[in-house]
Amino acid sequence: MKNGSILIISNQENIGNQISKKIKLLRDCDTIKIVDFIEAISTLNTIQPSLIIVYCSNTDSVSIIKEIRTIKSLDKVPILFVMDSLVEEKLFYAFDNGIDDFFFLTDTDSIILMRIFLTLQKGVLYKQIETDNEIFTAANIIDKQSGIYSKEQAPLILRNFFSKSIEENLENTVFMYVKPLSIENKRLNMPKIASIIKSIPRSNDIVAYGKSAGYYIILYNAGELGANNVAERIKKSLVNICDIYAIAAEITKPFEEMEPVLYELLKNQITDGIKFRFINDITINDAIEVIDIKDEQGKKYKEFKKEFIENFEKIVAPVFYQVQTFCNEKLPESEVKYDINEKESRFTITNKKDTAELILNYTTYTNVIVDIKYIQKDVKPKIKRLTIEFEDFSEEKLNSLLEEILNEYTNMQNLNTLYPAEQ
Repeated sequence: MKNGSILIISNQENIGNQISKKIKLLRDCDTIKIVDFIEAISTLNTIQPSLIIVYCSNTDSVSIIKEIRTIKSLDKVPILFVMDSLVEEKLFYAFDNGIDDFFFLTDTDSIILMRIFLTLQKGVLYKQIETDNEIFTAANIIDKQSGIYSKEQAPLILRNFFSKSIEENLENTVFMYVKPLSIENKRLNMPKIASIIKSIPRSNDIVAYGKSAGYYIILYNAGELGANNVAERIKKSLVNICDIYAIAAEITKPFEEMEPVLYELLKNQITDGIKFRFINDITINDAIEVIDIKDEQGKKYKEFKKEFIENFEKIVAPVFYQVQTFCNEKLPESEVKYDINEKESRFTITNKKDTAELILNYTTYTNVIVDIKYIQKDVKPKIKRLTIEFEDFSEEKLNSLLEEILNEYTNMQNLNTLYPAEQ
């Protein structure tokens, strides 16, 4: 079958013909083929239509939908589901297994034509998404091994999506954070887990690597029920590989506001042994209060904050001290100092003309915002900003940052670098 072709699957030939007549009203150029359930899979193994329409009477099984979606070449071909009347369990099963839309035989011709037209449009969209994914993979925006957005690119992609979602007032669009935990200390195969998670939402939903060995998922038009269904299916699919904890909320705020809150709430949720939670009817500010008043004195959050700062100081203080000692020996005409407190840590090296400064801000207690500043007399200051997740922050990383500013500082004075390149 050529592009523009439509395959109708129906165990009742008269119903197939009835649907076929409505499609002919839509586009004269369409090639239409009608098959029964028995012929459907063998037919689809040899052709790739632009649209699949499946009619199920109230007595027919809808397992044919699941069989169709097992054919790899058809995972982006839209499926339109047709029923005599509403049977909720059957319809939910069909959606869970990959249909894109549905209508009833009792609907008017205009409604049926509209559904067919919109579903065909989705097919075009899916092909565009597939093309974009190929481009993104080549550009390392999408991880080649797992097929989901890379950890480095995910925040940019999601920020743009959140902004668009809020601007266009897309209701029931859900942001979910999923965290796998090891069973019996088994090592987690993150690409394998990512591939399994990616196969569960609909093909136009977004899946990306998130912070702390977790995953971000965007679910279009899902709401609380849809988010809960996806979380349950992820949990069942990974039951022998890892434990799954998930938290979700409708997108109402920018990514940089929602993501830290869901991240913190999920950590408390894991401690309490709650596998899934949907944040509903509370604002982001309310959620922040939930973190701070977990018990009467906000004890858990305060303990977490204290532990974070102590762990951070264990990394920063020894490195700052060692580098200060080194600089005092190598640069006696420069003043070297550092300061570490609850909100930020600073390392500064300066003389009468030049200043180089490293500032580490960690007020969110989830990542470290790094500002590197170079200030010279009568020259515009140079400022560089980086964001590093706390899990990726280490003595080696900090040493590398200090090496960078010290070499730049000596270059500013036309001196030899303090850390010459290895020969």
